[in-house]
Amino acid sequence: MAGLTRVAEARRCAAAIVLVVIFCASLPGVVAGALPAQELPAGAPQRADSVPDEPGNPRVAIELETDGEIVIELFPAEAPLAVERFLELVDAGFYDGLVFHRVEPWIVQAGSREHDYPPIEGEMFYQNLRHEPGMVGLARLVDDYDSATTQFYIIRERKAVLNREYTLFAKVVAGLDLVMKIEKGTGIRSVRLLP
Repeated sequence: MAGLTRVAEARRCAAAIVLVVIFCASLPGVVAGALPAQELPAGAPQRADSVPDEPGNPRVAIELETDGEIVIELFPAEAPLAVERFLELVDAGFYDGLVFHRVEPWIVQAGSREHDYPPIEGEMFYQNLRHEPGMVGLARLVDDYDSATTQFYIIRERKAVLNREYTLFAKVVAGLDLVMKIEKGTGIRSVRLLP
C-alpha cells in the first residue's frame, strides 16, 4: 500500500512540475532574443523584453553591391561601447567598399583587420539578448573578451552557445531576406546612419 501511495505522490509531483513549466513558458519576456533575468550575473541590469524597443534608437542602412539594403536598429542602452564604435566607423566610411569575408550557414561577417582602432571592452556579460536570426554583434578574438575592434556579424541561425560570449549591439529590422542570400565576397556599397 505504501508503494502505491508513493507512486501517486510522484505522479502528482510530476503533474505539478509540468504545470509550472507550461506557466513559465507562457510568461511575457520568455521569448526569442531574451534570456531569463535570473541567469544574469549579480548586479547586472535586468531586462524582461526580447529586444530593446526604445523610441529613438539609431538605425543604420547597409547597402549591398548586389542591390538591396539591410536596416539595423542599434541598442545603445544594451551596448554603449559597441554602438559608439560602430557609429564612429560608419561616420568614417570604414565599411564602404568592404566585403562579407566570412559566410557560413549560421553567420555572415564583415570588417577588416587593417586599421588603427584600439580594442574595446566586451559588454556581453550584462546583456539579456540571444544569438537569434537577425541579431548583430561584434567579432572578437576567441580567447579575449575585450578584443573587438571593427568586425561585425549578423546571425542567420540560432546559436545559443554564443550567448553572453560575444557582444550583441543591434538587430536587423529590414532586409533579413537579403542577409540570408549573402555569399562570401558580397560587397558593401555603403553604410550610413538613417535620419
